[in-house]
Amino acid sequence: MMAVHIHGLQRSRLTAAVVCAILISASGAGYAAEDAAKADGAAATPTDIDAVTVTGSRIKRVGFVTPSPVIGISSEEIRSTGAVTIADLMTTLPQLSATYTLGNSTRSIGTAGLGLLDLRGLGTTRTLVLVNGRRHVGGLSGSTAVDVNTIPVELIERVEVITGGASAVYGADAVAGVVNFIMKKKFDGYELRAQTGDASEGDFSRSFASFTGGNEFAGGKGSIVYSAEYSKQDRFGRGDRKIGREFMVSMPNPNYNPALPPTQENPQRVFMGPGGNSSISYGGTFNAGGTRYQFNPDGTFRPTRFDGPRDGPNTCVNCDFVDLNGVADLQPGFDRYSVNTLLNYDINENHKFFFEGKYTKTESDFLAQPSFDQPLRIRRDNALLSPQLAALMDANGLNSLTDRAKMLQVSRFNVDAGRRGENVERKTQRYVAGFEGFLSENWTYEVSGVYGKTEIDRLNLNNRINDRWQAGMDVVRDASGNLACRVSVDPNAINPNTGVRYLDLSRQGCVPFSIFGNGAVNPQAADWFNYDAVNRTKITQQVFSASVANSSLFELPAGGVGFAGGVEYRKETSEEITDPLAAQGLTFLNAIPSRKGEYSVKEIFAETTIPLLADLPGVQRLSLDLAGRYSDYSTVGETKTWNVGLDWAVNDSFRVRASLAQAVRAPNIGELFSPQTQNFATINDPCDTRPGRTNSVNTAANPALRASNCAALGLPANYQNTYGGNYPGVSGGNPDLNVEEARSFSYGFVWQPEFIQGFGVSVDYWRVNLKDAIGAVSAEQMATRCVDSPGGVNNDFCAAIKRAPAGGYIDPQGRTFPAGTIYNWTALNENLARSRRAGVDIEADYRFEMLGGQASLRFVGTRLISSREWAFQDFPNEYKEYLTYVSDPRWRASLNASYKIGQWRASWDMRYIDGNLRVEPGSYNSNPGQVNPIRNPSYTYHNLQVGYKVPNTGLDLYVGADNVFDKDPPLNYFGEAAANSNYDNLGRYVYAGATYKF
Repeated sequence: MMAVHIHGLQRSRLTAAVVCAILISASGAGYAAEDAAKADGAAATPTDIDAVTVTGSRIKRVGFVTPSPVIGISSEEIRSTGAVTIADLMTTLPQLSATYTLGNSTRSIGTAGLGLLDLRGLGTTRTLVLVNGRRHVGGLSGSTAVDVNTIPVELIERVEVITGGASAVYGADAVAGVVNFIMKKKFDGYELRAQTGDASEGDFSRSFASFTGGNEFAGGKGSIVYSAEYSKQDRFGRGDRKIGREFMVSMPNPNYNPALPPTQENPQRVFMGPGGNSSISYGGTFNAGGTRYQFNPDGTFRPTRFDGPRDGPNTCVNCDFVDLNGVADLQPGFDRYSVNTLLNYDINENHKFFFEGKYTKTESDFLAQPSFDQPLRIRRDNALLSPQLAALMDANGLNSLTDRAKMLQVSRFNVDAGRRGENVERKTQRYVAGFEGFLSENWTYEVSGVYGKTEIDRLNLNNRINDRWQAGMDVVRDASGNLACRVSVDPNAINPNTGVRYLDLSRQGCVPFSIFGNGAVNPQAADWFNYDAVNRTKITQQVFSASVANSSLFELPAGGVGFAGGVEYRKETSEEITDPLAAQGLTFLNAIPSRKGEYSVKEIFAETTIPLLADLPGVQRLSLDLAGRYSDYSTVGETKTWNVGLDWAVNDSFRVRASLAQAVRAPNIGELFSPQTQNFATINDPCDTRPGRTNSVNTAANPALRASNCAALGLPANYQNTYGGNYPGVSGGNPDLNVEEARSFSYGFVWQPEFIQGFGVSVDYWRVNLKDAIGAVSAEQMATRCVDSPGGVNNDFCAAIKRAPAGGYIDPQGRTFPAGTIYNWTALNENLARSRRAGVDIEADYRFEMLGGQASLRFVGTRLISSREWAFQDFPNEYKEYLTYVSDPRWRASLNASYKIGQWRASWDMRYIDGNLRVEPGSYNSNPGQVNPIRNPSYTYHNLQVGYKVPNTGLDLYVGADNVFDKDPPLNYFGEAAANSNYDNLGRYVYAGATYKF
């Protein structure tokens, strides 16, 4: 169903009839126009109706719509889902990728609780979010991407999603399309709503409460709508669910037959459990004399248990392994407070004043892994060494006081030092004021100003001060024989982990402690070395725009020519002030310096709709749409965008539409001005020779070439990467970036057969090609490109990758990298990538009477045809096709069935995810038997709601359930990553609520 804007001036009684007629012609999903007219009590005649404005155009149109397909969600549909925030609901639409949900929002620093929309999987920065057709301030430092969790659920009248380039109409960021939230402009009376629900497994609940009111004033000339909302959800840990306690890991298949090709019947690797990483533990793990040991809680130690198979030095089954799921969350705690007001006042019959104001505060909190060390270096004279441990060190030559390589090296997962986490408070204000109306009988105008501000206070919990941590565990006896920090006894003491003198801040009240065994770190020491780092961000947006429109500028034989045009000025600023200790790299958190930037843009735009033919055999109406925009950025200079559309109504039942557009996106503040900062990456080393490994030598397009280049880097022929952590590197902005350009194309049809009353269907092919895409080459891509280069290893990619020399490498933070391991990388933003998405959208709606009530069926689906990424657009034959990967299933669809009879109503939603691959398609094609299972089966989630309106009371009661059949996500998926976030991680969730209107 498609929705429309209805302007309040000179409105006729038959507006409802026109709305429904356009809903049908737009997408084939809606009630018949004549039914709506009957409901309004009048007959629909073209001379009685007003023009309406559809998302994707600024021209009011009578009786037809724009050539671009639009998908809509009504307020009734939103309520039927029980949604208490809007972002997670929007990501269930097939057109939107679930890049940011509450469940995966904690995967990056400072993003907990964000709800960012990502049309077609082209990125959150390439989806333009509007509220009532106007821009909204961003919710993330350095970006204009909008946090839609700040948008009040109860005030939404409908949401319209237009895909494809819309930059000519709305400006930059609309590369993938536009999501427009249309808010209620009128509301009569008062309404209270409350809802609460619980997951069937673990201790997780969500609650929601709202108050909405509205009334007219000044004798009906003015109207005001106001609302207040509060929603809350609990923090939910992986260990609270059974799937978080399975501990399945990929292991070599003991039954693999190397004489046969690897297949799903003869896989190289299979999942086994319980298992995990044995190289680190809560109490500490170390190697001595070829044996791996770990500390017991009482400080004694024993050989690590290996009762099952092992995969390399670090992964094992039926063994002592670290429980990573026990210190990970499925969902963050999330509180949202929102106050909103919308006011309209008719100055006279031709001019109206409007105002929108909002204040939203969200609070997110989550806990993640504690600090960890691989390794910590312990001197032989440490006063807390037990005699047994001291003897073992002596027996294995680990008794040096100065040679870091000959000290006891303990790998430790420091749970007893306190889990790290974030508390993020976001406060968003937005104010809109303006005038709209008629300049003459045919000319309309709108002048508006928008001011938005987002303030973000982020507290990084237990962000340990590294030097204090290392000073506190470096324990000796003082002159009185008491335990003391070495730095307290010797102010010039050298930190064995960094190789330099302890910092001055470590001498201030140093608290000695033990690291030998889980629970050894005492609370007083933790209070001393842990630090809650404060980060503050302020984002502002100012927009001033003026436009005019005429739906019939002059007449042609086929009808009136429509026109709209205007000017706009926009300024964006962002400033992030990071904690001074964190910025200097003195804490466990990435060393992120403060940053700021701004830009402004001046724009002029115009569009026209030209009726070409009308009232001919086979051509009821044929119209051409043209739009263009000229922009002048303070950063990248001039840009131009355009759009061409064709709309052909064959008859009352069948319509064909097509559009071609060029869109641009200017680089945002973060991409331009972020300083070069420390970052960490996951890298599947392309020189690893073990079979079944992602991106190993045997998965290369040319294994011999890769092996030769790996050898040229000094790596042995049987090289195995044994480093178990993330890889440090450097990333940052680039002030020399230019704009991205996208060419989008769509065509399709809408069919509403007269012989099936209440039925409509639309089918649209779409394609988006993005070039000069802004991004940084990933560390893994650079490492891979380095060794896949036909010209050898003397290339820029190899220059950006540093590998440890023979004997290994210890970095300034004390991390040890075995010989050959990547220990650093550099990746800055550049205009070098390219993306392509193509697919088919299908929407069908059927509304009919059944058993004395009203029934409806609505299907929305996307069949993805291509999802390609070029890391380097200069190499057009080198791309990755992600179609059928877990992030890009071939089909995503939803089917909604609803039924109303009397005071009762019921809805049943089904959401479908097609079967997909657990590895990238290229990797699957090169080795379909690398692991079993390598595919995820298709999934269908079922959600239901049943409601009852108590007669003559204003009370409405409802109950509902999401994931009715309690379907777990595929093996080892937790919905925490962008790739697997299509899957529900809560399990069955049951809720109940009530609405009272008075």
